[in-house]
Amino acid sequence: MKKVSLLVYHGEYTNVLEKLRNLGVLHVEVGESELSTENVAKITKINHLKNLVNEMDSRRTDEEIAPLISDGEELMKRIEDLNHQVTILSQDISSLEKEKESVLPWGSFNPETIEGIRKAGYHVQFLICEDKNWDEQWREAADIELVNQEGSEMFLMAVSRGDKLTHPNLDEVELEHAASFFEVQIQEKQKELDRVNASLDEISLYATKVLEQTIAQLESEINYAKVFNSGEKVADDKLVVLTGWIPAKGQEDFTGALDQEALVYTIDAPTPEDDMPIKLKNSRFARLFESIGELYTLPNHKELDLTPFFAPFYMLFFGFCLGDAGYGLLIVLGTLWGLTKAKPKIKPLLWLGFFLGLSTTIMGILGGTFFGIMFGKDAVTGEYIQPWFKEYQNYVLNTDNLMVLSLVLGYIQVVFGMILKAVNLARVYGFKYSIAQIGWIIIVAIAIPAYGLGSQGMIDVALGNQIAVVAGVIGAIPALLYNTPGKNILLNFGTGLWDSYGMASGLLGDVLSYIRLFALGLSSAILGSVFNSLAMDLSPDTVVLRQLVMILILAFGHSLNLFMALLGSFVHPLRLTFVEFYKNAGFEGGGHKYEPFSSK
Repeated sequence: MKKVSLLVYHGEYTNVLEKLRNLGVLHVEVGESELSTENVAKITKINHLKNLVNEMDSRRTDEEIAPLISDGEELMKRIEDLNHQVTILSQDISSLEKEKESVLPWGSFNPETIEGIRKAGYHVQFLICEDKNWDEQWREAADIELVNQEGSEMFLMAVSRGDKLTHPNLDEVELEHAASFFEVQIQEKQKELDRVNASLDEISLYATKVLEQTIAQLESEINYAKVFNSGEKVADDKLVVLTGWIPAKGQEDFTGALDQEALVYTIDAPTPEDDMPIKLKNSRFARLFESIGELYTLPNHKELDLTPFFAPFYMLFFGFCLGDAGYGLLIVLGTLWGLTKAKPKIKPLLWLGFFLGLSTTIMGILGGTFFGIMFGKDAVTGEYIQPWFKEYQNYVLNTDNLMVLSLVLGYIQVVFGMILKAVNLARVYGFKYSIAQIGWIIIVAIAIPAYGLGSQGMIDVALGNQIAVVAGVIGAIPALLYNTPGKNILLNFGTGLWDSYGMASGLLGDVLSYIRLFALGLSSAILGSVFNSLAMDLSPDTVVLRQLVMILILAFGHSLNLFMALLGSFVHPLRLTFVEFYKNAGFEGGGHKYEPFSSK
């Protein structure tokens, strides 16, 4: 990155900003400032538009048409109006349904006939009472008929001349319409609701693109306002100083464009004190894992980007934790199908899922499990189908081997992190600052393994001890006596002793932390096997019913196991990366992303 400082006459400031935005290269240093009321309103509108995009996406089919309304504001208002109509119509239908339910016990009647009887001088009453309160004497006051009874409630109709029938145990209900009236009303409202929903469905075929353009426009306006306010006014506000960063690779094109506009500027190399933005440069494979690294923080501008270094480990650890070829195959097929349907911006995440699924499949094959079933075993008898399957399982799926493998992988990643720390120290501060770290690497990567292999009889004991002593001495000299270049030897020795305590306690804990890979993989396989056993043991002996119950238990059990295993397989490798690996690699982080000022 190169630091750019522009000196602009205040009268030309707006035009210069527009030209810089069109170039789309300069990352302007924007200070912390309070958002204006106008920008707060724009942010609120952006959030509202994003909600509308999600709503339209939920309605959209694969079909796509040219926008019938191309103005974002007009389209937003149209969608809001239609949504309001949907709300009103839904409420009307709900109210009509309730009124219909209230008159259903009275059956079908003609309100005009009822009105005709009333005009003839009779009282027509709709009454409700509890059956335990029924009184035969009511028949002396009116012609009363039982229309319906639901539970203990009696629905009565009374016709009388003179005084109306009244009693504390009788509740009179005013009925203006029969159920058929409300049914017609509901059907009409439902037709209107269907028409409005059809309009929304049609809009959804093009709305996302128009609304996203509007969101981008609003975000561009907010960004422009931030950049505009970031200029420092000098010389009695006659001049404005604008500071930013550009990639070193595009410097010539950028300065050429500034020269054409006769702008006054300076280009400087960054100093250690500068807080320049970060633009990651990774291979296509490593780029897939950048989203994982950003969950923690970006590297600062002085240190290595660790994304390409943790990516293979993360992929391997995910497969180790999930560790079932069947589950891995499901993820691979699911992500491949998703790649044929997803939007371009989602595809990198699907490719990431594909590689994680591939790793899971490979680890499942090495571990010998497929949906909780051991390779080569008969699902009913539990016996091996072929003898070589048993040999394969004994060799690969030995739990002791898995546990050792998880610790060895952890040891390798920790040592790898230490090597990266030495490289980073040499890059940033000079080689002499990495010498002590190299000493620790010699001790951890050579002396300790040599002693361990010798004590376990894997190599000659004497040879192992000799290598351990020689490597230990070679490593200990710089680690204890040259860990703070430029300081006196006593200070170096004291610091070295403190580092030794930290290394002894931290290294053991870091490596042991990787045993979680073994534990998660084992628990996933055991749970899958348990659900298989439950499906076999709990299913009844009836032919068709047995298969149905087995399918239900297997579907539920493996779905639950897969969900829990996926969660653990994502989170725990994340912890190993951000805690154990980053710590040993001396990762500091705290960088901020390179975001050029542009009109996108």
